[in-house]
Amino acid sequence: MPEITIKDGIVTGSLPRRALRLVYEWLDLHRDELMDNWERLSNSEAPVKIEPLK
Repeated sequence: MPEITIKDGIVTGSLPRRALRLVYEWLDLHRDELMDNWERLSNSEAPVKIEPLK
């Protein structure tokens, strides 16, 4: 299973090129929300739903 870091977008593993492009697009749109959810989870709080890529 590939891993993608939120802060710098580094990919460990592999994805098809099209899928990776979509992941990066979604990451760019929602980076702040992802970081907020990371903080929430670190504090044993529930994450907030993030909209999918449309």
